[in-house]
Amino acid sequence: MICRQPAREERTQINRALGRWGAFEFFKHKPLIIQEVGTKKKIVCLVTGDIEKAIQVMEDPYSAGLAIGELKKQFIPSIAGADLFARYGRRNKYYITVGEKAENLVLYGRDIMGESIEAASDALDENELVIVLNTAFEAIAVGRTRFAGRSLFQKGRVTVSTIADAGYYLREEG
Repeated sequence: MICRQPAREERTQINRALGRWGAFEFFKHKPLIIQEVGTKKKIVCLVTGDIEKAIQVMEDPYSAGLAIGELKKQFIPSIAGADLFARYGRRNKYYITVGEKAENLVLYGRDIMGESIEAASDALDENELVIVLNTAFEAIAVGRTRFAGRSLFQKGRVTVSTIADAGYYLREEG
């Protein structure tokens, strides 16, 4: 595993994603590093300034901070990143809110039915990444829309696919 500072293009891609989630100002001066796992996987980690300096002299660190997402063709937030974005960012069109029953199902890895969505922007397009919030505005999952706008509220159909959920850690632990 290699740890390094993001290249200019990577930092631009990360900053655009942070702006999208309304969290750019919070992360503006926070040190971020890239953990390269193998040849394809690039994990973005939030670190402290001291760890950022230490990483530069370490050869093969085991871990390097809080993983807030992964760089692929686009930045995909992890559950920890989604939680930070929901806490410190501005909620915008890329957040949806679900009811209590749907929250329980999402935490077991289930996709989201249209009637379970309590709030979503009409400006959302099909195939958009969204952060799924419960009624207390806590991030419980990262999802991808299957429909655009008001079509997200269709009854009897899965309208948001769950990519990652907060319950995964508990299910895989035991």
